[in-house]
Amino acid sequence: MAEPKIADYTNFDYKKNFWEKTDRRYEDFCDRLALRRLLPRSGAKFVDVCGGFGRLADEYLNRYGEVYLFDYAQNLLEQAHAERGAKLKTVQGSVYQTPFGQDEFDGLIMVRASHHLNDLNAAVAELSRILKPGGRAVLEIANKRNILEILRWCLGRSALRPFSPEPADRNGKGFYNFHPRYAEKIFRQNGLQIKKVLGASNFRAGFLKKLGLPVLCLAERFTQGLSGRLKLSPSIFYLLEKRPSPMPTVL
Repeated sequence: MAEPKIADYTNFDYKKNFWEKTDRRYEDFCDRLALRRLLPRSGAKFVDVCGGFGRLADEYLNRYGEVYLFDYAQNLLEQAHAERGAKLKTVQGSVYQTPFGQDEFDGLIMVRASHHLNDLNAAVAELSRILKPGGRAVLEIANKRNILEILRWCLGRSALRPFSPEPADRNGKGFYNFHPRYAEKIFRQNGLQIKKVLGASNFRAGFLKKLGLPVLCLAERFTQGLSGRLKLSPSIFYLLEKRPSPMPTVL
């Protein structure tokens, strides 16, 4: 098994250089729409894993009593703290070995982080460990079997092999995509039951973005459910529930 690697955004202005300079308002809308549809309305304790500068904090701050933002890059956590203050508790560390306790949270998310994970199983095992039995997690997976990648492969323009189950490093630089069947097997192995699936960023191709943000957002509203069933979107959002531990057998 490969040694787990960390994508380190330290000393990189992720908010400015990725989200603002390249105008990713459509992708941001897609993520928020999926979370609004999947997150429980309320809970006691929550963590946004690999949450960066707290981009999605508005989607969960008012749903949970105690909220944590967890990331490897201290500079991003400081940026989040400066904007949100004490109501968003920031914790630094690795997704593969968090400082949180067993069964600590009744809710968590991990969005736009799976593509950095060369060991998805190790990360999911850790997320399952810190989630309470019956707790809900929303995990987003970068999907190798998306419709555009299938078309590229059919035209001989991609060597990604979208129908094969193994993970694929898109550019050889640690940008991983996963087949839905591969990710779902990992979820089940780690005691996580799939409750609902949504497809997101269905229209993020450059030629489609020329249609304009309002049109794309409207189309996204109507297609996330269907695309979740087909699992052909670039991003797949899973609502997962941790199964209770089996009761010990009484002899």
